[in-house]
Amino acid sequence: MRLLALRARPAETPPSDALPGPPAPVPPWRRLRLPRPRELRDALRRNTGLKLLSLVLAILAWVSVNVQGGGAERELELNVETLRKPPDLVVSNPPRPVKVTIRGPRTILDQVDERREKIMLDFSRATPGDVRIDLKQEMIRPSLQGRLSVVRMEPARLKIRLERLVRRAVPVHADLAGTPAFGYTVAESHVTPAQVEVTGPASKVDDLKEITTEPIDLRGLSESFQRQALLTWAGDLLNFAPDRVTVAITIEPVIVVREFKHVDVTVRNAGDVRAHIVPESVDIAIRGPQHLLKNYKLTDGQVYVDAKGLEPGAHRVPVKVDLAPPLELTRQQPEMVTLQLGRPAR
Repeated sequence: MRLLALRARPAETPPSDALPGPPAPVPPWRRLRLPRPRELRDALRRNTGLKLLSLVLAILAWVSVNVQGGGAERELELNVETLRKPPDLVVSNPPRPVKVTIRGPRTILDQVDERREKIMLDFSRATPGDVRIDLKQEMIRPSLQGRLSVVRMEPARLKIRLERLVRRAVPVHADLAGTPAFGYTVAESHVTPAQVEVTGPASKVDDLKEITTEPIDLRGLSESFQRQALLTWAGDLLNFAPDRVTVAITIEPVIVVREFKHVDVTVRNAGDVRAHIVPESVDIAIRGPQHLLKNYKLTDGQVYVDAKGLEPGAHRVPVKVDLAPPLELTRQQPEMVTLQLGRPAR
């Protein structure tokens, strides 16, 4: 019996009409390779003139920006602030912003933020009084970059006044604006608290006699009320504690007296008896709120005499006036009249 020999089977060749498949993907790290020295030399030798021209232009651009541009200028307005000031001192004349002109490369100048830069004054060893300070670049915080320099400062010198910081209780006055409704008036105004603590420079606090509230409008009001009111501005560097108070306003009616002349007197409870009054009219004065008495009119029968229980004949009787509160009679002339009662009319 013969054994079969083991041999590798030849690869099958695809038919000629079969389409080739896509190539296998190559990992990206295999596609990367460093250029060989020969390739670098060949790249440098190609377009040598153009490469040199590009290098020269780049150098000229750098010089233009960083060397010639170093002469550019920019003007800033920097606020002045104090640094390490003793707690019992205060600057009573805060300086205005200082105009600072700086010079340097344009690219660096454009990066300077004037809202962040400050001129800081050191008063750590200051005493009360006037201080004159020459401004320098070193006072600018944060510091300017090394290639920037200060050309000028306007003003170049500041005069600062330092005063003692004091506290004092000052009375508060309510500022009332306008007038209440017709016939009403402000009877009383009360402020709580009546005094507030004021903190500030000694010269300004000593000159302050009182503090007023913001205007409180009273126009057209006829009733009492209470409200919160802020204190008005009394000057720079002055602080109030508290900064608002409670104002209570009492509004009352205006009381007046009005006279009525020759008011006819009528007879009540005379029945069918003939009655005659001598004199037939009186003068009276009525006291009450102005808004009620302004257009007040007496009606028929409001001023009268009472004949109830009287016999025929002549009688001295008092004159009476019907008035509703809050109106009241203050005077009448005459107070007594003669009432003549006759026999019943037929």
